[in-house]
Amino acid sequence: MILRRIPVILTYILLSALVLAFIPGASASTLTPDDILYMETPGHFTLSADGGNLVYIRSAGTDLTPPANNGTLMYIDVNSATELALTGPDQSVTACALSPDGKTVAYAAMPREGGPVSMYLVDLSDKKRTPLSGITDEPAGSFAFLGNDRLIFTGAPAGAAPADTEVAIVVDELPEPVILRTYSLKDGVIAPLSANNDVITIWSPSPDGKYVLYKASTDPKSWETGATFRYVLLNTLTGEEKELFILVEGYQDENQFAWSPDSSDVYIEKIINGGLRYPVENAAELLVYSPATQKLEEVPLNWERGLHIDIFNSDIEVNPFNGGAYLFLADGTNPKLVRATRSNGGWKMTTLNGRDAGNIFAAESDSTGSTIVYNYNSASSPPQLFRAAVSGSEITDPVMLTGLNQDLIQKDLGTSEVTKWKGAQGDTVYGVIRYPPGYEKGKLYPLVLVIHGGPNYADFDSWRDTWEFPYHLITDKGAVTLSVNYHGSTNFGLDFARSIEGGNYYSLPTEDIMTGVDHLAERGIINRSQVGVTGWSNGGILTLALITKDPTLKAAVSGAGTADENSQIANTNGIVMDKMYYEKSPYQDPAAFRSILPVYQAENVRTPLLMMIGTKDPQVDPSSAWVTYRAYKEGSQAPVRFVLFKDQPHHMTTPETQARKIQEELDWLDQYLFSSL
Repeated sequence: MILRRIPVILTYILLSALVLAFIPGASASTLTPDDILYMETPGHFTLSADGGNLVYIRSAGTDLTPPANNGTLMYIDVNSATELALTGPDQSVTACALSPDGKTVAYAAMPREGGPVSMYLVDLSDKKRTPLSGITDEPAGSFAFLGNDRLIFTGAPAGAAPADTEVAIVVDELPEPVILRTYSLKDGVIAPLSANNDVITIWSPSPDGKYVLYKASTDPKSWETGATFRYVLLNTLTGEEKELFILVEGYQDENQFAWSPDSSDVYIEKIINGGLRYPVENAAELLVYSPATQKLEEVPLNWERGLHIDIFNSDIEVNPFNGGAYLFLADGTNPKLVRATRSNGGWKMTTLNGRDAGNIFAAESDSTGSTIVYNYNSASSPPQLFRAAVSGSEITDPVMLTGLNQDLIQKDLGTSEVTKWKGAQGDTVYGVIRYPPGYEKGKLYPLVLVIHGGPNYADFDSWRDTWEFPYHLITDKGAVTLSVNYHGSTNFGLDFARSIEGGNYYSLPTEDIMTGVDHLAERGIINRSQVGVTGWSNGGILTLALITKDPTLKAAVSGAGTADENSQIANTNGIVMDKMYYEKSPYQDPAAFRSILPVYQAENVRTPLLMMIGTKDPQVDPSSAWVTYRAYKEGSQAPVRFVLFKDQPHHMTTPETQARKIQEELDWLDQYLFSSL
């Protein structure tokens, strides 16, 4: 649902029309930036244990700060495949939770025009809504049901004084404790649940309300050697705590806890870290703990790559039912969905087949494991939710439950495929090709490389169009895009993810990307002399490296990128990344970085470069982007443009800045890539 329009300047329309006339196979543009900026996404979907009720938040766009995301709480009667909005145009929903009995949903929302957050209960039998009283900002941020009569959330202990940051900020000061608290749905009383003296970061209550599994650290954002996390099971009836294990993890690591519907087992995604001097999440395995037997054991996945990892879609890898769980296993661009069942003889893994297998990227199960609801999408098909039955190894009788993005799916979105080639070190590298509408085999098309961030991320055969990566706005202009899963990407095994450590941060990924271009040229898909590149975050970083190595590139767009490690380590993310991938820092071994950092190779640049970053980016220090801009501006023999987005973080949060970013990017490609055809 498009809720507002961003006007497109007339000169851009005329330029686009002229450019399209020169692109092989191109047709008149059908997509607008609004189609991507405000596309509908189904988030936080939860299925009741009996498989009858499903709730989710339908939001517009990505990263938008509420109420700009226009969140709507949706209800689906799964059996009849009928859908109903539980909230209206006056509210923007920010969070929701379904009760364990599947009869009630709690949600937090704010007015669409802005204002404070309120919370409500909805009885799913009659859809009656009841406001909750005495709500503070803490429960309204993130919450779950603890049994059917309480909500659980995290917050400061009673009487804790907020840090005084008005005059001064003490660097690396230990944070105040964060504990578990509850809100009674009967009388509105807020009470403490845990008495820990550290910071709880992730937690999950059992459906029966008797237990909470949480992890906590005294300094979860420690940047020197990683944070030490306690994994703890709290008995909510007695207050007794049992420490299951301790693990050193990175400050951004997130993993999933998932309880079986009968509360007999809790599954724990255990992070497998790489990193030279600081842990980085490269893979994951699975543990299961039974409160009744007090036994912690590993679930044998029998799969070298481990669990599927998607750092932008947490809590999707493990989906329990009574007696087992549906698991997503890492399998490169297309995760493998398996059914894990436990008996006296041990664990059995059954790979599921079916029409949509390989393109299911999230799922929920009923308590028996016989019915699932899943999110199907591909690199050329936007997401929809489906209901299906599972019989043996087959996913059968899929029924579409949602009708998202009706205007968008009526348009020609082209096609896509996964391809592979020999990249750096002779390893097989996988990439996702998106073809323009009306693609004709045998014609040579311009290519735009769209490089993913991370680097511990992956480009999936999945619909990932956002303001950061507007794939289809580029293909709609008549270009092919290629997204390369370069060395350092996750979901291709621990060794592949760790391969860029020790001085290979730039060399292996850029070789993978350049050989990917050659691969498409050899297949007769692209015009090798008409190639541009764009990327955000680590994609922006690799863009800056790539143009120092390949002077034939016609246009480059680096979003939230840097080519200078010296100033980048000023922020926490920078020093942590340095420790992950290098044996020493630039100030410990400056000579080693002289031949590695692209900032010292700016004189090789022949490609017109557009740089963009938010002035409050905590991941890529804006000062390092400034240093990069100065170096490339002086060294490059091509135009360099630098755009700063005022008060914006790494993932920009306002419609205006997201729209401006896309327009700057498309204009740059028009001017320097498409206009040269």
